[in-house]
Amino acid sequence: MTVRIGVIGTGLMGAIHARAAQDADGAELVAVGGGSRAEALGVRLGVAVEPDAAALLSRTDLDAVVIATPHTSHLALVDAAAAAGRHVLLEKPMGLSLADCDAMIASCAAASVSLMVAHISRFLPAVSEAHARIAAGQIGEPRMVLAERLVDGYPNSGWPLDPAEGSAFLDWGSHGCDLMRWLVGADPELVFGRAATYRGGAPAALSTMATFGFEGGRMGQVWQSYEMAGPGVLARARYVVVGSEGTLDCHAYGQLGLDRDGAHTIVYRADDFPGPGGAADMDGETFRTAFREQLKGFTDAVTAGAPPPVTAHDGRTAVAMVLAAEASAASGQSVTVGR
Repeated sequence: MTVRIGVIGTGLMGAIHARAAQDADGAELVAVGGGSRAEALGVRLGVAVEPDAAALLSRTDLDAVVIATPHTSHLALVDAAAAAGRHVLLEKPMGLSLADCDAMIASCAAASVSLMVAHISRFLPAVSEAHARIAAGQIGEPRMVLAERLVDGYPNSGWPLDPAEGSAFLDWGSHGCDLMRWLVGADPELVFGRAATYRGGAPAALSTMATFGFEGGRMGQVWQSYEMAGPGVLARARYVVVGSEGTLDCHAYGQLGLDRDGAHTIVYRADDFPGPGGAADMDGETFRTAFREQLKGFTDAVTAGAPPPVTAHDGRTAVAMVLAAEASAASGQSVTVGR
């Protein structure tokens, strides 16, 4: 079965998802819609263009939609897609509140359509390799996990700077939190967080540290800052997982190291790895592979009537972790992660 797809939102991420829909097996990109760049994207990809989400959802030749729009629009668009009977691949973060996440889950369940959250980091080859090695027992029992995003300067502009769209920590921290939980293999219980924006400006929480306690005594910390003072410590997306028998050091954009039995070995390195502090090439093979695999995971689940590889519960839990860390930073107290 080929899943016919429309993309709502034609900015940077929408364009990348649209290209993935053309690349992935089992998918067909039918139309794009919404935003000032829709016409140009449609011409470039050779597909139909709709003026807005309502027009796109009214088409009779779609099975599913990818929603890559500002965070504040997610709830209304997911509800509309569900009402139209379309399966949904939704960009992260899933929502601005747990109530929004729960409402999306309910509307999709009522319409019997699939809802997957696009946590692309899980599909980056170095990260998926790390997860596979943990599952195979190569580091023993996972005990501790560290997630780092340390860069100099906030890379986004436009609507992400609007306070209504949430903090910088919600934007990338939802990735960091999701991967910590996925890699360590346990749900979060509580968190203590601190946040600041030292240089001023928007969005809020340009620098955040949050320490999580997970089930089974496992621990994790996410450290995100867009206010680094020099290039020597930059880490665009790094995950360190410490187990009872070894340690994995994963640079998500293309390198994985394994420490075991007194030796350090690079077990995976992508040809286009930009280095620990290098910016991702969103048109490079690593990211094209990740978006293609993510889309294929979604369409395979739709075809099989099975749960998607990143469930709505996964997306909700990532939001719960971010919100709990922000609540802790505001109160100065540890906070239980919402269930």
